[in-house]
Amino acid sequence: MSKHYASAVTAFLVWGFFPLVLRSVGAHPAGEILYFRILFSLVVLVVILAAFMRKKTRENIALFKSLNTKAKTRVITLTLLGGVLLTVNWLVFIYVVNSVNVKTASFSYLICPVITAGLGYILLREKLVAIQWFSILLCAISCVMMGFNNIQELWYSLLIAFSYALYLITQRKNQGFNRLMVLAVQVTFAFLLMNLFFTQLVGSVTVDYSFFGIVFCIALFFTVLPLFLNLYALNKIDAATIGILMYINPLINFTLAFLVLNETASVTQQVGYAIIAIALVLFNVPVLKRKILA
Repeated sequence: MSKHYASAVTAFLVWGFFPLVLRSVGAHPAGEILYFRILFSLVVLVVILAAFMRKKTRENIALFKSLNTKAKTRVITLTLLGGVLLTVNWLVFIYVVNSVNVKTASFSYLICPVITAGLGYILLREKLVAIQWFSILLCAISCVMMGFNNIQELWYSLLIAFSYALYLITQRKNQGFNRLMVLAVQVTFAFLLMNLFFTQLVGSVTVDYSFFGIVFCIALFFTVLPLFLNLYALNKIDAATIGILMYINPLINFTLAFLVLNETASVTQQVGYAIIAIALVLFNVPVLKRKILA
C-alpha cells in the first residue's frame, strides 16, 4: 500500500512544479507548446503500449468489438469528448500560466474537486451530505469575491476547473477499458483536433531544439509519468483519498506563485482564498470520518 501512496504523492508533487517548466518556454505561443506536448505524449504512449501492453491492448480491442452498437457509441462518445475536454483544459492552463499568472491556474485546481462533486450530483446522482453542500456554497461565495477582484481571471479559473471536472465525470462513466489505452485514444484525437486548427493555434513553427527538448520532458515527466503513477495508485487507493492528495498540486503552485515568481494577492483575493481553504476542510470532513472509522 505504501508504494501506491508514494505513487499518488509523487504524481501531484510533479504536477505542482509544472508551472516552472512551462514558464521556461513562455516565449512560445500556448498553442505551439500544446501541439508538441500532445505529439510527444502520443509518441511516448504508443511506445509504452507497443512495448509493454500488447496483450492488454488486444484484450481491450476484443472487449470493444464484443459490445453492442449502443455501447460502442457510448464508449466512443465519452472517449472523444474526454479528448476535447483535455485539449481545452491543457490549452487554457498553459496560456494562463504563461500569459496571466500562476495563482489563477492554481485557484482553478483548488475549486475543481468541489465542482466535480457538484457535477457528480447533477450528472451521476452521487450523494452529498449537508456539510458538503455548505462547502459548495462557500466555494461559490469565494468565486464571486474573485470575480469582483478580476472577472477575467475568474473566467479563466472556471474554464480550467470545469473542463477538468467534466473530464473526470465523463471518464467515471467510461468504465471497463485500460486507462492508458483510453488516454492514448484521447491524445490521438486531440492531435487530430490540433492539426485541424493548426493555423489558428500554432501558426508557423520555428526550429528550436531546446524548446523541443523541454516540451518532450513535459510530455514524458509532466504528462504521461504522473498520469501513470496516478492510475497505479488508484489500483489500491480509493478515489476519495486521491481527491484529498490532489490538493498537493495547487498548494505547491501557490507557493511558487508567491515565493518564487513574486506574484501578489489583493485583500479580496486573500479573503477568497481563506474561504476556499475553510470550504475544502469542511468538504473533506465526511471523507476523513469514513477513513478513520474504517
